[in-house]
Amino acid sequence: MANLKFEDLQPHVEMLIDALENKGASSSGTPDILVYPYAEKYRDMLKQIREKSISKYYLDRFLAETYDEILEVTVQKHRVENLLLALRVYFYKEFMK
Repeated sequence: MANLKFEDLQPHVEMLIDALENKGASSSGTPDILVYPYAEKYRDMLKQIREKSISKYYLDRFLAETYDEILEVTVQKHRVENLLLALRVYFYKEFMK
């Protein structure tokens, strides 16, 4: 396999965010409608990260707060938690770019 670079993985960030609002496509068949609105918040945060318009403190706070809020309302805790942890990794890599 060729050596992948961070830039090669970028489309996955958007795909992970899309997975938060997978209307009707959840693995359990149960819609997770309380999680869907968070996808837009993550898109906005990604935009701010790419524009370099936020501080690390604000990013830390956003990720911690949304993580707790989403896990409180989701019906698919394991699946959504894995998505959120992956998003955290990509957001920090994007921030450090």
